Amino acid sequence: MSDNSSLDLINDLNFCVIDLETTGGNHLKDKIIEIGMVKIKKRELAESKSFLINPQINIPEFIQKLTNIKQKDVKNSPFIEDVIDEILEFIGDDIIVAHNTSFDVPFMNSVLKRLDKDPLSNKVICTNVMTKHLIPEILNSNLNYMSRLFNIEHSKAHRAYDDALATAKLLIIFLNIFIDKGIRKVNQLYYPRNKFELDRVHFETETTSNDQIEEFTKKQESSVLITVKGERGLILATMPLESPSTESKYFMDILSKLDWKIITIQLIRPMLDGIFQFNNHYLKYPEETREAIKDYLYEKYPEDSSNEINIASLDFLVTHHLVTDQVIVYSFLHLNTNTRPIFKIPAQKKKLFQYLSGQLARFESNQKGNRKHIIHKDLIPLVQNVLHHYRTHDHYLYLDRKLVKNDKEGTINHIEKFVMQSGQGSTFPMKHL
Repeated sequence: MSDNSSLDLINDLNFCVIDLETTGGNHLKDKIIEIGMVKIKKRELAESKSFLINPQINIPEFIQKLTNIKQKDVKNSPFIEDVIDEILEFIGDDIIVAHNTSFDVPFMNSVLKRLDKDPLSNKVICTNVMTKHLIPEILNSNLNYMSRLFNIEHSKAHRAYDDALATAKLLIIFLNIFIDKGIRKVNQLYYPRNKFELDRVHFETETTSNDQIEEFTKKQESSVLITVKGERGLILATMPLESPSTESKYFMDILSKLDWKIITIQLIRPMLDGIFQFNNHYLKYPEETREAIKDYLYEKYPEDSSNEINIASLDFLVTHHLVTDQVIVYSFLHLNTNTRPIFKIPAQKKKLFQYLSGQLARFESNQKGNRKHIIHKDLIPLVQNVLHHYRTHDHYLYLDRKLVKNDKEGTINHIEKFVMQSGQGSTFPMKHL
């Protein structure tokens, strides 16, 4: 979807990625102990420069452990005032990039102020903020985790040059994505809202034909949810496809009968979420469209005599999110298919357990042991069929409320084991839309 104008726009920009290691987070009293800088020109790594800096104060023990920079390592290093002009000359008028500009740039400006120099006037881009726009549901966007998700070598975390280099490589990946998605204005780099998400792509009827929609859909290797909107954003259809390459023809039959304005194709994981999204607008679709999609889904996930899954007796279901190490938790004690509580494991395992406990307490007190859900009665058997279709332990973890109530450690262990053993199946965001 890219063109030469997007390529030229990005290639005309020069970036200088910076990273600071400091004695602490207070830029009024703490000092720089290391700075790393990497230039990017025409989306390629160019020059680099790094300095160990003598802070002229003691480096706290926890900072030494974090960075592996000891007091003796900086004993004979230059003071910041000895190298600041060289640093500023290297940065020049490039766009400054950091993975946390809210720390690095104010810290640098504080140093410049102490040295009676003008603050940085460069444009600034934060790859951390950019990540959250490109992957809206990501719960952790620190540099280590992003390096893992995008297969970026990052062996020395919390060392300025290595962090700057990893950030530079991440930025180049993002720049290529912006080009592929047809960036039109430089401002979209700074505010990439609602246009460049990696899990979805939007098509407008004025610029896209049905044949192009079909061609794009056939190329997708992962499950998708296709949302069709008409005039004034009215949702005409939502259709989940488990295998778009082979199922696109069924969707195209439905699309050919709709007067659509915007189509959004979105990666989904699990398939159950696509069924829930179909449920959320079930009565709003044109009747012919609703029945066609429902009939197709029941044909795709037929009733099985061996199916013993009954949502009336389910308590909790944990399943993998599109982003590695993140899970979605569905509480069938009070199921709202419009919301998806997401947690990162193991970092948020306690928070996840608190959610389970809260749902259980609500079930036992306010609901008096009665399950509540908003699944349309026409689709309850379909949900059960889908759960049966994905009945292997790789896809879903079922948790009994008695386990949650009586065994916190056992519950958490089950969840961690589930994530560790079968949570690596997603290729997202390396493979994205």
